[in-house]
Amino acid sequence: MTMKRYHWITKFAALRFLLSGCETYLIAPTAWIYIKSMDQTTFFLALVLSSYNFGCIIAGPVAGFLTDRLGNPRFIFLFSCVTKMLSYIIYSINLSGYFPLFGRLISGLGEMGVTVLLGQIALQPEKESRIGNFVILDSAYCLGTVFGPGIGSFITFRKNILGWEINEGNSPGIVLTVIWLVFFIFATLLPNDIWIATGARNFEDNLTVSDDEAQKSSNKIDLERKLPEISPEKELVYAVWDSRIFGLLFLIFSSEVFSSTSTFYVPVLALDHFHLQLIHTKLLFLNCTLFTLILFICIYLLSQYVEERKLIVAALFIQIIAISCFTYLAFSWNQVTDVQWYFLLLYICLGMPYFAYPLGNSILSKITDPRNATFIQGLSYGGLHVAVVVSRVVVSFVFTKPKLLWYSFGMFILWLAGVIWYGTQYKRMVPDT
Repeated sequence: MTMKRYHWITKFAALRFLLSGCETYLIAPTAWIYIKSMDQTTFFLALVLSSYNFGCIIAGPVAGFLTDRLGNPRFIFLFSCVTKMLSYIIYSINLSGYFPLFGRLISGLGEMGVTVLLGQIALQPEKESRIGNFVILDSAYCLGTVFGPGIGSFITFRKNILGWEINEGNSPGIVLTVIWLVFFIFATLLPNDIWIATGARNFEDNLTVSDDEAQKSSNKIDLERKLPEISPEKELVYAVWDSRIFGLLFLIFSSEVFSSTSTFYVPVLALDHFHLQLIHTKLLFLNCTLFTLILFICIYLLSQYVEERKLIVAALFIQIIAISCFTYLAFSWNQVTDVQWYFLLLYICLGMPYFAYPLGNSILSKITDPRNATFIQGLSYGGLHVAVVVSRVVVSFVFTKPKLLWYSFGMFILWLAGVIWYGTQYKRMVPDT
């Protein structure tokens, strides 16, 4: 794999993640206006927003399995772009609330392209540089969430096209349809050799290629990076069920539970309990996002000198500080003071970052069979969205002091289980020799 090709896939993946971050915050601000215009309830709004996550839960493992089995990541990625285009066409039809509901569900299914790119990053860069690449992708997503709300404030418009009413609610869907069309065209123009030919099918085919055929196809093979050599006698396995993998997937799940809890609950606390102004809530998120970007930069720099497994220990330490801040807010529920505001800021700054995700993905890419790399990354991505759904559903019922204390205790138990599991597997969190 030439350095040029390696940088192509990294930059392209970063652009895709940046677009994902923007997309989320282009839809969210106008979703309630759109749903309410079709006489739907807040519960239906929750279904519309959650349907995206349900689509991602399905798309991650399925796309990973198909990519590893069929070995055609480019086709699956382009298909995901088409799916994204169709999803926002459906989302923008305002005849019934079920159109945006199924539009968002299909949009989540279209995130299989993210799984394909995660699989490529898990295979293409050298092992030493993978952590930096995974951090870059999540930094790009975080940057997209910063630009998304600002862009969204300029793209709402009103228009009537042959009786089709376009307004502030569905105009972001029209814009995203155009954006995904442009992105699809751009993706088709990329050189084919930036994609690595993965898949068990390719591996099986390689075992049957004769010496003469291999010599004739040498020029073609040079265009693609080969998977690491594996003994032909080794049985093909389509999932590596290892306690290390389960442990990392659990850490990724619990990390996103902590992150989603903070991003969901802080606005509620700020507006309904502390009675802060909306501008103050926005400033909380702005400071948190900037802080997260700074931490991602620090992790990127440290990754050149420190192993991922050691950085995960630091991430776990940050998580327990965030949980402690949340617990303090629960204990001081009946006392609203300026000190609590600062604890709220500290909580979201330390609680929102999901560092276990890029760090865990990097380790997963090193300890799993390359033939299953995309599937394992898909499980990780799907687990991330399972955590989003679970945490938001559970925390939506928590708004009293006793419930807050019990929820804090639950998060501590979840954190402790992750620490114990990771601690028992720590020495094994290195590539097999």
